[in-house]
Amino acid sequence: MSRIYPQLSRNEAASTLKELEEQLQGGTQPRSLPDGTLHPKASFNGFGGAPVNVGRLREMHRSLKQVLDAVPETGRDADRRFDAAAGRFLVDWFENDGRGQASNPEIWPYLTILVLPDLAVRRFGPDSSGKLPKDRYLSGRRNIFYRAYLRSWILGDLLSDPDLPLYEDDLVGLVDRNLSADHRVARIIAEQIKSLAGNENRREMVRGGLKAIQYELRVTDLSSLDDDGVRSAVSNAFLGSQTPPH
Repeated sequence: MSRIYPQLSRNEAASTLKELEEQLQGGTQPRSLPDGTLHPKASFNGFGGAPVNVGRLREMHRSLKQVLDAVPETGRDADRRFDAAAGRFLVDWFENDGRGQASNPEIWPYLTILVLPDLAVRRFGPDSSGKLPKDRYLSGRRNIFYRAYLRSWILGDLLSDPDLPLYEDDLVGLVDRNLSADHRVARIIAEQIKSLAGNENRREMVRGGLKAIQYELRVTDLSSLDDDGVRSAVSNAFLGSQTPPH
């Protein structure tokens, strides 16, 4: 069943984020929808579905918390595992509730600040001055859960493939920039990165390759090529970006 998710104006989202900061500064732990109602200034922009109710939003929080409770909060891979688990969950969730809603960046501040605040704070808590990172909570590709959703939607099982060690820099290059516009191209780039595993210059090669692909996109419509053509273009871009040994 397709559902329409609530959103706030950008000013109201910023104000609600400030209220969350003040709660944390006062020692109060955030809770999902503590008033048991939707935000009084929530709006539902869309058609072809029913507005989501509080019960469904509480179910989202309860189910995602259960998933993330199984993810260690500390350790070298804790953040990556949090993002991968959250992303997989959200992809499955919006498969049921409507992927069109998930593609709207304006619903994510509502979910992050009001529905999933305790989980959001676990991933990106306040700094030494008590401030939360705005770009992780408000609308945009750096929003905690929107970013996780996009990465999982584009790369799928590749994110949790032990033979595909994608680092944060790689993921930013693939998803948080314009390389994610064509999911097929993004996946083929990920395959190319996978082939570099074990190379001692891997990080430099990935950075150079991603820059070369971005340049290639200015002159070549990779989406018009078949899979073999894309693979060839991506491989050539990565090879051409390598610095010859001195």
